[in-house]
Amino acid sequence: MSELSTNFDGAWRRFQDADSLRLLETTLEWEWARGRTDYFAFLITVSDEAVREYTSAMIAQIAEIPGVDPYPEHYWHVTVKGVGFLAEEPSREDEVSLADVERLAETVRPALESQAPFEVTVGPVNAFAEVVMLEAHDGGATRCLNAALLEAAPELQRYAVDGEMFLPHVSIARFSSNEGLARLKETLAGLRETAEPGPTFTATEASLIRAHLAREAPEFDLVAEYRLRG
Repeated sequence: MSELSTNFDGAWRRFQDADSLRLLETTLEWEWARGRTDYFAFLITVSDEAVREYTSAMIAQIAEIPGVDPYPEHYWHVTVKGVGFLAEEPSREDEVSLADVERLAETVRPALESQAPFEVTVGPVNAFAEVVMLEAHDGGATRCLNAALLEAAPELQRYAVDGEMFLPHVSIARFSSNEGLARLKETLAGLRETAEPGPTFTATEASLIRAHLAREAPEFDLVAEYRLRG
């Protein structure tokens, strides 16, 4: 099976077959950061009350499992496209300056605001090697936003998870150890079988944010907002 999955069923099978998790201390996310602390990304914030209640309920089912580190409410979002790390003088393809970000924020505005609002159904629960997540089903709309950004700003780095590999989701927990892996697999399998279908919300705007990376869940600063007008 390929390293990345193109659908949620494939991601679930990979997780169930996994012998270990990518932990907070050694995950690709932190190797990828290489000591850099500020990262820019486009995302859709999860603010709908029904979705937040559903998310809280799913987290409550896994929060006591050893090695599971839930994300706090302020972090819940659907990523649209990663941009890059802040650097005063960018020297890598995954680095951008503040001036680069300011130009990008306005360059992509027509592409994003020409997209229509769309419905997103959250759930069921699933997992990657790095996180427990809720699937986000939107008929391909978030993937279209991802593609629109790449087309509007060709200078954006294309990550392996972009394009056809893009699976929109809401990350709800990361991992600090493998201690509870067997219990986590069993719990998530039960939730996938028995949980009620998740709620649906309407995505009406996207944001460009600056994330301050740390051992704790990243804090976000808003850089720009985009109304999905259609």
